[in-house]
Amino acid sequence: MEIVSISDVYMIAKKRPKEVVFKIPELSNKENDAWETRFNDLLSECGCTSGQQFIRYSTPGLVIVLVILINYSDLSRQFILGIFVFSVILAGASGKIIGLLQRNYRIKKLVDELMKTQGV
Repeated sequence: MEIVSISDVYMIAKKRPKEVVFKIPELSNKENDAWETRFNDLLSECGCTSGQQFIRYSTPGLVIVLVILINYSDLSRQFILGIFVFSVILAGASGKIIGLLQRNYRIKKLVDELMKTQGV
């Protein structure tokens, strides 16, 4: 997506393009490049990192629950293993969704920051 005016910047938050190119005449080439880099870094985030972190941090607790269920419940081992796998997948999906929500929030903040620097 090509950004050629300050008003186009609002479209970044609405359209969520994969990449932006800044060519705003009111900004210098250096400033255009700096804003382009900042926005593209955010736009490339997919939530995978936070999904991995959710899995990494929840796995020890899930393993403890798995061991307790295997040793102290009447549920079949296949069912318990299914619950464990589902829980890991759920943790990863939750992390990804939260990561995407955080990215969207950061994009809106970056748009606001650019608008403030331009006096809009």
